[in-house]
Amino acid sequence: MTREEETAGTSLPTPGTAGALLSDLLWEVSAYVELLGEAMLADLPISTASSGMLMTVYAEPGITVAEMSRRKPRTQQAISQTVARLEKLGLIERRLKAGRGVGLHLTDDGRSMAEQAFDRERSADEQLLGILGEETHDALRKLLIEARNLLRPER
Repeated sequence: MTREEETAGTSLPTPGTAGALLSDLLWEVSAYVELLGEAMLADLPISTASSGMLMTVYAEPGITVAEMSRRKPRTQQAISQTVARLEKLGLIERRLKAGRGVGLHLTDDGRSMAEQAFDRERSADEQLLGILGEETHDALRKLLIEARNLLRPER
């Protein structure tokens, strides 16, 4: 069925149906994956967004909020708010960098939390693998990586 055939007879595509726009489908699938991830982290004091931030700082100690906002599709304000919450939890600390800027670093508790969160999110990905099957899981990963690379603005 072509895209035109899917939406024939309607003036607008209907989210939640086969005629949904790609953006609607991506949002819906993203929400389901987010719910799975949040369920895996439910007993930890962090969300999937916070977990991603911890893992970024784990991989790149000293990264700044500005550097993160250039790499991720999030504003500096949104990243700063998440960092502030992680600071209040004692998981991240800010340190002056040589020259200008303030780098982000994990505390010992933050490193432990990042490792726990990674293990939980890996379990969520294994659940997705079981639901989707290996072929679909791998194909979806490849398509999303390709789409991210094509859509990411060059900065």
